Amino acid sequence: MKQLITLCLLTFISSFCLAQNYTLITTLPSKSVKGEKSSASFFVEIMEETFIRSGLTLRTEKGHWIANQKKVISASPSKGFVITPLTRTKEREDAYDWILPITNYKLQFITNDKSIDITNLEDLKTQPVCAYRESPAEYQLRDLGFTKIRTKVQEQKCFQGLKKQTTKIMLAHGKLAAIQGYKLIGGNPDQLIYGRSFSEEILYLASTKGAVSPQDKKKLADAFDAMKIDGTYKRIFDTY
Repeated sequence: MKQLITLCLLTFISSFCLAQNYTLITTLPSKSVKGEKSSASFFVEIMEETFIRSGLTLRTEKGHWIANQKKVISASPSKGFVITPLTRTKEREDAYDWILPITNYKLQFITNDKSIDITNLEDLKTQPVCAYRESPAEYQLRDLGFTKIRTKVQEQKCFQGLKKQTTKIMLAHGKLAAIQGYKLIGGNPDQLIYGRSFSEEILYLASTKGAVSPQDKKKLADAFDAMKIDGTYKRIFDTY
């Protein structure tokens, strides 16, 4: 009996020691106007609640978005890197494990210049368009044959360009994101004019390949589903 108890204790300690600790890699938050919260903070808050409910340890590391993506792709699974918000695209499909779908959006052309026909796609192809670098917005513009793509390492730079009139057109990650992004740089969202939107995209929590075990994936999925059922997800979403 004593040997059995010892064996059980050793098994418990071993499994505890082997438990994976996770690090959430995300983007640096945009500078916010007083009383406003950045969209990056929304994803962090949702993931922190999900991991707490799953009984999994999570720390957060913020940095430049393009460098962070490369960091997660090249990391050892033992690092336990997860990343959000990330759109699942053909360019990224095999680079990550896709853990949880978090929210949806549609790419949307925007301007604040009334002289531009934002609905005429062919005319837009002849003009400079701002987009977040190495994002679905840039990929979409390239797929459509746009040649005057002005990419920025921070999406906030596109919104700032609109406000300063140094940028005339932008492909934003959804109408709601455009409204918030423009507000965060002190712009008036009522000035925005909306053009064509595209097929719905999904923002995910992803990870380094093999970093999240099947058991932990299930824990996270169950916790996330429970948050939607009990209204926690909506409550957090509504604060943004």
